[in-house]
Amino acid sequence: MPRSIDKARASFPGGNLGEYTIEGITQWMLEKLGVEISAFTAAVERARDDDDVVAFVSERTTQATIDEWNASILQRLSRGGNRAEALVAHPWLVTRPDLTLSVDVLEEDDRQSFSERR
Repeated sequence: MPRSIDKARASFPGGNLGEYTIEGITQWMLEKLGVEISAFTAAVERARDDDDVVAFVSERTTQATIDEWNASILQRLSRGGNRAEALVAHPWLVTRPDLTLSVDVLEEDDRQSFSERR
């Protein structure tokens, strides 16, 4: 959720979404949770902080749906398990054969992409 909130914020005027998109995992997550992208981005725009967004999403879904989402994303392989595709998207994976799950690859991608900006 924090990564999706950050992407939504970056899509607003003055932001810089760069090569990232709302489509993909964020869209899949919101669909699974029963939240429309436009409603989510509007909630992000109104929110004082990430907790406000989490409350907004929580009010529109169930704990069972959240648990189902968490279980599915924690098993999803990067690029559907196609390592060749994953390597094209993230060439640095050649040195990280231990990273196979989408969430782990995305976390490392964010670390590499944004660590020098901090």
